[in-house]
Amino acid sequence: MISAPRAVRGSALVEALVAVLLFSIGIVALVRVLGTAVKDAGDIEYRAVAATLADATIGRMWVDRANLEAYEVDDEPVPELPNGLRTVTVDGTVVNVTIRWQPPGVDDQRVHAVAATLTGN
Repeated sequence: MISAPRAVRGSALVEALVAVLLFSIGIVALVRVLGTAVKDAGDIEYRAVAATLADATIGRMWVDRANLEAYEVDDEPVPELPNGLRTVTVDGTVVNVTIRWQPPGVDDQRVHAVAATLTGN
C-alpha cells in the first residue's frame, strides 16, 4: 500500500469544508434577498392601493366638478390601508389628493400624492 506524502494528507477534507462554507454563504444571501423581496412586495401592494384610492377620488370629483369643495377632507380615515389617512384640497379647479399610511413594523409614514386640474366638458 502506497501512502500519500504528509503534505497532501487531509487536503480533500479542507476542500470539502471550504465548499460547505461557500454553499452556506450563498444560502444565507439567498434567504436575505427573499426576505427583502417579501417586505418590498407589501410596500408595493400598499402603494398600489393608495394610487387606486387617489384615482377613484379624482374620478368622482371629475364627474361632479360643480361641487368640488364638497370633497375637501382633512385626515379622513382610509380603512383599506394600515393607519391610512386621506386629505383632499381644492384650489379652484386644481385638486390635490394625499394619502398617507404606515405599514406595520415601520417607523415612518408612506405618502402618495396626486394633483389634477379638473376642467373641460
